[in-house]
Amino acid sequence: MFAAFALVASTHFAALLSPGPDFFLLIRAALLRGRRHADGCAVGITLANLASMALVLFVLGLLPEVASHGLRVVQFLGGAYFVWLGAQALLARRELEIPAQMGGQRPGGFLRGLREGFLASSLNPKLPIFYTGLFGVLGQFHLPGWALGVCVLWMGVVVLLWDMALVRLLDRPRWRGWLRRRVTALDRLCGGLLLALGGWLLWVGLR
Repeated sequence: MFAAFALVASTHFAALLSPGPDFFLLIRAALLRGRRHADGCAVGITLANLASMALVLFVLGLLPEVASHGLRVVQFLGGAYFVWLGAQALLARRELEIPAQMGGQRPGGFLRGLREGFLASSLNPKLPIFYTGLFGVLGQFHLPGWALGVCVLWMGVVVLLWDMALVRLLDRPRWRGWLRRRVTALDRLCGGLLLALGGWLLWVGLR
């Protein structure tokens, strides 16, 4: 069980490190609306992630038993998606445009930020696909319900803590400079982990 948790937790956190739609939403909120608005976005993104995980688990619970190969189909599709994501991250050549100075902010609000973060993250079609792949990994280990609950809670807490930490780090010019210089390395880290996990899921799904 610990091996399954470590595998999923490390892949999930690596995906958080690689700049994606939520990452840029937080940067925009922090730069244009201020920390309180960005904190609301972080909470909204977390709630959207939890809702997506709950939806995926509900749908997977409706799948036929392993005898009809339902789980293997999920694992194969999740593996193919992870391989695609990993390849995209490894081939990415991105540059982050982050101002050296914070300024010119228009007032925002926590609740407005929460709505913005929840809606933007909920409408991202990649989110449920990503979690379907992760739970396909966990399905290979036949975890009990309480263990799945711990995994969901852990991933939700990690999303919230990382997003709120990112908002605060954006106040620091040194961090903004580090982020601009290291975005390629973060993409490579995420890409390598997703490629390895996707290849393993494809192998499991085809056995």
